[in-house]
Amino acid sequence: MSSKFTEKSLNHHDGSSDDTVSSETQTIFRIAIIGSGAAAVATLFGLLEYLPSNFNKKFQITIFEKSFGFGPGYAYQCDSNELLMNMTSSTTSIFAHHAEDFWEWTLKGGCGISSDHVMSRSGVAPYGYISRQFFGMYLKSRLEDAILALEELGVEVILVNVEVVDIAVLSDNKFNVIASGGKSTEFNCAILCTGNNSPQDIFRLVGKSQYVNNPYPVNNYLKLIKRTASVGIIGGQLTAADIAVVLANHGHQGPINFFTRDSNFPLARCQQRKYALKYLTLDNLEILKSKNNKGISVRQVLRLARKEFLRAGIAWNTFFSPSNIEYSRWIQSLLDGGRDFSSWQNLAIKTDAVIGDYWNALSSSDKELFMNKFHRLWAAKRVPLPMHTALKLHSLFQAGILTHHPYLRVIHASGRNRFTAFVGESGESQSSIEVDCDWIINATGPAKDIGGSTEMPLIKNLLKSGAIIKNPHGGIMLDYETSIVKSASHRSLNYFYAIGQLTSGTYYFVSSLDMVSMRAKNVARHIVESLGLRQDQKEIYKQTQDESLYAS
Repeated sequence: MSSKFTEKSLNHHDGSSDDTVSSETQTIFRIAIIGSGAAAVATLFGLLEYLPSNFNKKFQITIFEKSFGFGPGYAYQCDSNELLMNMTSSTTSIFAHHAEDFWEWTLKGGCGISSDHVMSRSGVAPYGYISRQFFGMYLKSRLEDAILALEELGVEVILVNVEVVDIAVLSDNKFNVIASGGKSTEFNCAILCTGNNSPQDIFRLVGKSQYVNNPYPVNNYLKLIKRTASVGIIGGQLTAADIAVVLANHGHQGPINFFTRDSNFPLARCQQRKYALKYLTLDNLEILKSKNNKGISVRQVLRLARKEFLRAGIAWNTFFSPSNIEYSRWIQSLLDGGRDFSSWQNLAIKTDAVIGDYWNALSSSDKELFMNKFHRLWAAKRVPLPMHTALKLHSLFQAGILTHHPYLRVIHASGRNRFTAFVGESGESQSSIEVDCDWIINATGPAKDIGGSTEMPLIKNLLKSGAIIKNPHGGIMLDYETSIVKSASHRSLNYFYAIGQLTSGTYYFVSSLDMVSMRAKNVARHIVESLGLRQDQKEIYKQTQDESLYAS
C-alpha cells in the first residue's frame, strides 16, 4: 500500500471519550470495521454511493486488520500463484452491478503492479482465470481508491494493524472495540467483516503434528511436506483441488488422497451466458408467502425449482444424484465434453439474486430439512472448478498420484506424524479399507457453525457476553433486512452489523463476491438512512469509471 496509507495504519488513535470536534461543529460519528477484506472494501464503496456530497456530519472510519495486508483479506492473501479464482477475469468484481471492473482495472495498469508476478508475464485474458492473490492486489488498489474518494468528501479513514478480540456493547450506538493488547476505543457503529470461519475440526486432530486444519495460505506448510510423503486431503471440491494442484506444481511425487463422505463431485466452469428465471422468481415467492403465513415449505420451493430445471433442459434427479462413476472418470467426462452443465451454471448464477429471499421465507423446520437433505448436494455443484484446475486433476489421476476414497468414516492419529483413514460404506465391513498418510489437510471449507474449538477469540468473546447468538442454521442471528446483529435477548442492536460468512444462516449463500457486495451496500445504505442524511442519486458505477479512482 502507498506510504500514505502505511503511515495511517501505524497511528492508533486513543479513542478517549471527549474526542470531539470544536463546539461549532457536530460530534464525530465513528464507524469500526473489523477486517479489511472484500466486505470492508465493498462497504466503503457503499458509503461513497449513499453519503450525500454535501452532508454536514463528521465521519471517521477505522478499519482493524490483524494481518499485514489491508484489502485482500484472508480469501485473497499473498499465496501460491496456482490458487485460481473460479470466475473468469471479465466476470470477477467487487461491484455486483459491474462485473467487468477487475478486467478494466487490469487494462488501466493493474497488470503492471509487480514485474515478477505470473500475471504480468503471461497477461490477463478476459476469459482466463487469474490467481487469487492477483485479485487481492486489485482489492488493495480499490481500497486505496475508496479511501481517497471518502477523504475528498471529508471522511477520515484510519487503518489499524491489530487484532480485535472483543466488542463491549455499551448502548444502541456505543461500542467499545477492544484490541489484543487490551486497549479499547469507543465507536458509534461496528461492522463485523471477519471473513471465513476456520473449517470444522471433524476428527479432533488439531494439535497433532502434520495436521493442517486451515488450508490457506498453503505456503505456510508447502515446503514442510516432503516430495515423497503421503498426503491425505479431507474433501473433494475446489479447495481440495487447489491443494492437490499446488503440491503437484511443486514437484510432489508421493501419493495424494482425496477423502470424501460421498460421491458428489464438482463441475467445471463454463462460459457464462444470460438466463432469465421464469419460476424461481420473487413474484412467485410472494404468492407462496401470501398463502403460508408461518413460512413456506421446502416441497413448495422444489416444485418451482424442478420446473426451472426442466425449462433449462436439466434432468433434476440425475443431476443431484451421487455419481455412479469414479472421480477420475468424472473429470475425464467434463474435459471431453461428455457432460454439458452450462445450462445449470447460468441458472445457478441467476438464483443468487433470489435464493436469500426464498431461504428466509422457509419455516425453521424446513430450513433444517433443507440443510440435512439438500445442502451438500447443492453446494457440491454450486462452486465449479476452473477448467485449468480440472485439467491438472486429470493429469494427476492419470499419473497415479491422486486417488479418491469415498465414504470416509474416521481418521485416527495412529502415531507420531502418522494418520490412518478408514473408508468404506457403512455396514459393509468387507469393503472397508485403511489408508495411511504422513499429512492430513482439512479442505472441507469454512464452517457454517460458530463457536468451535478453532473459533477466533473475537467471536468466542462475543458469544460469551451474549452480544451475538448462534443461528441454528449457521453463523449468527441477524435481522434479514438490515444485517443488524441480534443479541442474546433477541434484541436488534442498532449500528451493529455483520457481513460475509458470519451471515450464512440468515442469507444461506454468502460466499460469492456478488453477495458480499450486495450485503455491504445494504449495510452502508442503512447506516446513512438511519442517520437521517438525505441520499442523493449518484451511482457508484459512474465513480468507478472516473479516471481519478484508478491506480496510476
